[in-house]
Amino acid sequence: MNENEKYAWRELSQAWDNVRSDRLRGAAELLRSALHALRRFLEGVESPDYSEIESLMNELANLRKDMAGFKNCVRFLNDENPDTLLNSVIQLEEYLDQSSAMIAQNAVQTFHKPVSVLTISRSSVVEQVITALHRSGILEQVIQLESRPAYEGRKNAERLLDSGIHVTVIPDAAMGYWIYNADTVIVGADAISTEGNFLGKIGCYPLALLAREAGCGYYVTAERLKFTHIIPDEYEANKHFPADQLGWETASERLALSNIIFETTPGALVTGFITEFGFQKPPLTILETLSF
Repeated sequence: MNENEKYAWRELSQAWDNVRSDRLRGAAELLRSALHALRRFLEGVESPDYSEIESLMNELANLRKDMAGFKNCVRFLNDENPDTLLNSVIQLEEYLDQSSAMIAQNAVQTFHKPVSVLTISRSSVVEQVITALHRSGILEQVIQLESRPAYEGRKNAERLLDSGIHVTVIPDAAMGYWIYNADTVIVGADAISTEGNFLGKIGCYPLALLAREAGCGYYVTAERLKFTHIIPDEYEANKHFPADQLGWETASERLALSNIIFETTPGALVTGFITEFGFQKPPLTILETLSF
């Protein structure tokens, strides 16, 4: 193995480690980062043998077990040889970019009058949707939950502010008060089942309950790679998140800390899913069409 190959392997390993440990970016953005790193690796290594390719595909599929897109993208990729794999990685990257734009267009067609949007966490797809609503003149304001403990909601707010959008940032505990200032809730998802149940950031479930109580629409934006027959187990999705992220300094044998990042929201609480194929309502009988 020459120095260029060694460097390519180190770069890929570091990039995938970053994706594995990232708690700030959404599923679509992390998948793009993983695929971009894989493309750079394949362009940098002249001829990796097939056993290496097979190992890479296994690692990619399990890079984020809490996010269905990683396993689904491996089903899509053609790993017959390094050249076909590189070409299919490029095609999938292009598809992800196109699907996000299509979801944003479909969202604009879903809302026919000015809306005030409440959202949580950070999602590149939700960001594109909100930006598209803003450009179409049908967005009044965005109410953004902070999304503790990592505060990725603040990062999302910063990106929306850069697009000229008015954003009100609120603590997560204030969602019950602010739901009555919103016309609709728009969230992202990490995995979606046939019944429309979806795994997402903690807070999505109580937001759905509040939206139902307030008579507020509750929409999930997602590309086809998020759909799966069985969503990841909540325990498995949450077990890698250390409780010390909560920033609690008091130590006691009577004190237990819980840092839950993901939770499942029932499909019965979802008004509809906005995908690159348009507006879909649960139960999702179109799963076979959407899932690779």
